[in-house]
Amino acid sequence: MANQHHGKFAFITLKKLAEKAVDDKLIKLKYAHENKRNAQSQLNVLNDYYHEYQQRLNNALSSGIKGSELNNFNAFITAIEQGIAQQKKLLLTLDIKQKQITNELNQSQKSLNTYTTLLDKQHKKLLLQQSRLQQKLTDEFAQQQIARRTLNEY
Repeated sequence: MANQHHGKFAFITLKKLAEKAVDDKLIKLKYAHENKRNAQSQLNVLNDYYHEYQQRLNNALSSGIKGSELNNFNAFITAIEQGIAQQKKLLLTLDIKQKQITNELNQSQKSLNTYTTLLDKQHKKLLLQQSRLQQKLTDEFAQQQIARRTLNEY
């Protein structure tokens, strides 16, 4: 019986650790999602700048533009294009990280489910043992009562 309690306490400890792991992964996933959302927002801003400055360049070309102004436009647009490329790489990295954390969360959740199932089975087994013991004691008590009645009748 003491061995069963030791096993139960071990599973309870493992379950608590698994719950903490799930909680930790959920927090990491939340931050990963926020980071990805922020990076996407920054990419959207860069894309908006790019389109705005492309439009400004087209307007300037239509109405005439000095060579130095054209160079400035081109340099700025090139810088925005580089920023967009870097932001896309960052988004890809953040997406991979988010998927990795999601996989880790799924694994942690599986572990938690396993320990929960094992504890439930252990609890049901203990209840069954207690029920059988109670039934055995009740049966013994009933047999003793019958034996006493039988002895008292004679």
